[in-house]
Amino acid sequence: HWGKQELPRLKLIWKNWVLPKVKFFHWLANMDRCWTADRLQRRGLQHHPRCLLCDQEPETIHHLLVSCTFSRQVRHDTLSWL
Repeated sequence: HWGKQELPRLKLIWKNWVLPKVKFFHWLANMDRCWTADRLQRRGLQHHPRCLLCDQEPETIHHLLVSCTFSRQVRHDTLSWL
């Protein structure tokens, strides 16, 4: 269950002016409900052992959104373009 510190952060997700599907994805990521390799492993389902984008680390939601070199490059290129 959620701690007192997490509730305000989770409430902010729903108060943003972004598309509902973006809010929902953000909520899923915060709740660790995205079907990444680590979650598949916990459920005993087949998965690739490493990130399919960079092949450097195990695939977790934190890795995909924060530390994956491919994701970071895409973010950088997108922000440079904007």
